[in-house]
Amino acid sequence: MALSLDSKIRDIMRSPEGKAVMEKYAPGSTKDPRMKLVGALTYRKLLSYPESAEVAKFADQIDEELKKCAR
Repeated sequence: MALSLDSKIRDIMRSPEGKAVMEKYAPGSTKDPRMKLVGALTYRKLLSYPESAEVAKFADQIDEELKKCAR
Protein backbone atom coordinates (compact mmCIF):
# COMPACT_ATOMS: atom_id res chain seq x y z
CA MET A 1 0.00 0.00 0.00
CA ALA A 2 1.35 3.40 -0.96
CA LEU A 3 1.78 6.34 1.35
CA SER A 4 -0.61 9.29 1.11
CA LEU A 5 -1.98 12.18 3.15
CA ASP A 6 -4.14 9.57 4.86
CA SER A 7 -1.07 7.71 6.15
CA LYS A 8 -0.07 8.17 9.75
CA ILE A 9 2.89 10.42 10.43
CA ARG A 10 4.81 7.55 12.04
CA ASP A 11 4.42 5.45 8.87
CA ILE A 12 5.62 8.30 6.67
CA MET A 13 8.58 8.88 8.99
CA ARG A 14 9.58 5.19 8.67
CA SER A 15 10.01 5.58 4.93
CA PRO A 16 13.17 7.41 3.79
CA GLU A 17 11.27 8.64 0.72
CA GLY A 18 8.32 9.76 2.85
CA LYS A 19 10.63 11.65 5.19
CA ALA A 20 12.19 13.36 2.18
CA VAL A 21 8.77 14.57 1.04
CA MET A 22 8.04 15.95 4.52
CA GLU A 23 11.40 17.73 4.59
CA LYS A 24 10.84 19.20 1.13
CA TYR A 25 7.65 20.97 2.20
CA ALA A 26 8.41 21.50 5.89
CA PRO A 27 12.20 21.71 6.36
CA GLY A 28 13.30 20.47 9.77
CA SER A 29 9.98 18.80 10.52
CA THR A 30 11.35 15.26 10.65
CA LYS A 31 13.91 16.26 13.26
CA ASP A 32 11.39 18.12 15.43
CA PRO A 33 10.86 16.13 18.67
CA ARG A 34 7.18 17.16 18.70
CA MET A 35 6.59 14.89 15.69
CA LYS A 36 6.65 11.92 18.07
CA LEU A 37 3.58 13.38 19.75
CA VAL A 38 1.61 13.44 16.48
CA GLY A 39 2.77 10.08 15.11
CA ALA A 40 -0.71 8.55 15.38
CA LEU A 41 -2.30 11.37 13.35
CA THR A 42 -2.66 11.22 9.61
CA TYR A 43 -0.76 13.80 7.62
CA ARG A 44 -4.12 15.18 6.43
CA LYS A 45 -5.20 15.75 10.06
CA LEU A 46 -1.88 17.38 10.91
CA LEU A 47 -2.28 19.76 7.97
CA SER A 48 -5.73 20.77 9.23
CA TYR A 49 -4.22 22.58 12.23
CA PRO A 50 -3.66 26.35 11.89
CA GLU A 51 0.07 25.95 12.59
CA SER A 52 0.37 23.92 9.38
CA ALA A 53 -1.40 26.45 7.13
CA GLU A 54 1.70 27.25 5.05
CA VAL A 55 2.41 23.59 4.33
CA ALA A 56 -1.29 22.76 3.82
CA LYS A 57 -1.27 24.93 0.68
CA PHE A 58 0.77 22.16 -0.95
CA ALA A 59 -1.46 19.27 0.19
CA ASP A 60 -2.22 18.05 -3.34
CA GLN A 61 1.45 18.03 -4.34
CA ILE A 62 2.45 16.32 -1.09
CA ASP A 63 -0.20 13.65 -1.62
CA GLU A 64 1.00 12.97 -5.17
CA GLU A 65 4.63 12.69 -4.07
CA LEU A 66 3.78 10.44 -1.12
CA LYS A 67 1.86 8.10 -3.42
CA LYS A 68 5.09 7.54 -5.36
CA CYS A 69 6.99 6.53 -2.20
CA ALA A 70 7.68 3.01 -1.04
CA ARG A 71 6.67 2.06 2.47
